Amino acid sequence: MKPSKKKLLLMLTGLVTGLLLLASCLSSGSAARGWAGISELNNTLIFASMTGNIYAVDSASGTVSGTPIRLVLTASGGLGGLSCIPSCGGQQVTPIAIYGSPGTTGDLVIIGGYNGKVYAFPLVDGKFRDQVRWEYPPSTQGGLGTYIIGGLTVANDKVYFAAADGTVYALTTNDGYKEWSYSIGQKIWSTPTIAGDTLYIGSFDKKLYALNASTGAKKWEFATDGVISAPPVVSGNLVYFGSYDRHFYAVDAKSGQLVWKFPADGGTLDSPKNWFWVKPVISGGTIYAPCLDGRVYALNASTGSLIAAINLGKPVASAPVVVGDSVIVAATDLAKNTSRVYAISTVNQQSRELTSLNEGIDAALFASGGTVYIHTARDGFYGLNVQNGARQQFSLTVSK
Repeated sequence: MKPSKKKLLLMLTGLVTGLLLLASCLSSGSAARGWAGISELNNTLIFASMTGNIYAVDSASGTVSGTPIRLVLTASGGLGGLSCIPSCGGQQVTPIAIYGSPGTTGDLVIIGGYNGKVYAFPLVDGKFRDQVRWEYPPSTQGGLGTYIIGGLTVANDKVYFAAADGTVYALTTNDGYKEWSYSIGQKIWSTPTIAGDTLYIGSFDKKLYALNASTGAKKWEFATDGVISAPPVVSGNLVYFGSYDRHFYAVDAKSGQLVWKFPADGGTLDSPKNWFWVKPVISGGTIYAPCLDGRVYALNASTGSLIAAINLGKPVASAPVVVGDSVIVAATDLAKNTSRVYAISTVNQQSRELTSLNEGIDAALFASGGTVYIHTARDGFYGLNVQNGARQQFSLTVSK
């Protein structure tokens, strides 16, 4: 193996250490792990912890509403939900890790579990009901035989997701009926992106796929030289995404033809030195593409030319968000001991530090009403005021 490949392998090993630990946890009954982001439904924040608990948090007061769901498997292999708190009738339980951000629609919160199941829980008046509305595969069957790493995307009255074995699914949101599935055949850790009648998703086979969102039929595929694990962004007639080949791409949304890539052949002094691991964001005519080399690349969305390479000093492993005229991004050291959150001006590309934490950040950031919500690698849950950097830590203690 060449030295460069060894280096890449070591980095990949570090990134998936949590997954390897999780595999042993699932056999030992220890706590689960995960890096789920935060979602929102009807002014209620949905927070999936690293111990398999799903909380409904009132966004105004910051307090937990009702009783959280404890997503676990019992010794018999069945799901334990709200009715399974605290002891599941004395049965041994194993928490189910949640890596992807929950999907929301109507009165449902939809969760993809590492056990290869999707669950839909009703949320009424800001509180979880004590039953599962539906699960896929159905309760009479086992899981998918693989795990779910990516998040869920709700659109067109369907919930779309990918299993790690490379199969993309579309389920009806009201009852979890499978509308279609499409097998790519290689690992998928990404979350689907839906734009109009098309689903876009990347794979470990180094390709980006475009599927018909109604039928699952393949429209086109685009090959790169590296794994694609981050969800793409669609704007206008272009699809933007990064690859582990240290390039960032824009392809035509309808044909899949390359429009531009950064860096162009030959590279530049500011060429990326590591993988594009997380979803980019777009503001105005500029794409902001975070990289594990510690820089955020601001690119002209039409041409791919470099506007700025904003050096944050530490890898960016958490998807950023746009709030007003700022891109909010978190940079974390590889040991996951410290992180800093920055606001990058979309006007002049200058960065300012908003806060620092003695915790790493892997989960995607989430923004609502001028507040950015953060889930840390130590299961901290914070709200951050983008204007003044004021930080609030949420208590997940259930009030009596």
